[in-house]
Amino acid sequence: MAFARIEREAPSKGFEVSCAGAFPFIVSRELFVRLALHLGQELTEAEYHELRELQRQHECKVQGLRYLAMREHTRFELVQKLLKKRFEQRTIVVVLDQLIAENLLSEYRYARLFIEGRLRRKVEGRAMMARRLSAKQVNHGDAQRALDELYTEEMTALYVRRAYQGTIAKVGEQNIRYALQKIGFSAYEIRLALEEWGGEDA
Repeated sequence: MAFARIEREAPSKGFEVSCAGAFPFIVSRELFVRLALHLGQELTEAEYHELRELQRQHECKVQGLRYLAMREHTRFELVQKLLKKRFEQRTIVVVLDQLIAENLLSEYRYARLFIEGRLRRKVEGRAMMARRLSAKQVNHGDAQRALDELYTEEMTALYVRRAYQGTIAKVGEQNIRYALQKIGFSAYEIRLALEEWGGEDA
């Protein structure tokens, strides 16, 4: 006797998998077609549990893609959100690995967009931005790649000059270097930018 069976189509939902010794569940149409399943198909206990996990992964992936359609996320953020939707940790790990492999989840893209958004609102140095990315639990390698691209020597000099112009009136020349260091620029970056620019008596 079969452990479970794909009994019938559930309108607008998928196909019902019934089981005498375990909970019934609905398998989505997409998964039904992809796995070449058919109505009346009998399943062993192992096949039942495997199909149920694949369905949970499918549901988890659909939910993850909904979040990603709204904006880029870090892996950490998606884990927290999917746990709140009551997906199991092991299911989430498998799904997020898939999303990364398909380049649908990218902490590099997240880091770039995060940095660009912050810089539009307020100029900050690389050190400060690195701390912000770390607080967001962005993967270190992806964070460094984005920082390297958006904090070249030339761009950093431009950021220093912008910060200088926006800050000098508030703090005065005596405190300007300290103020720039507080927002993440190193003494070397400040000196180099101001010497080249002539914005301060370096």
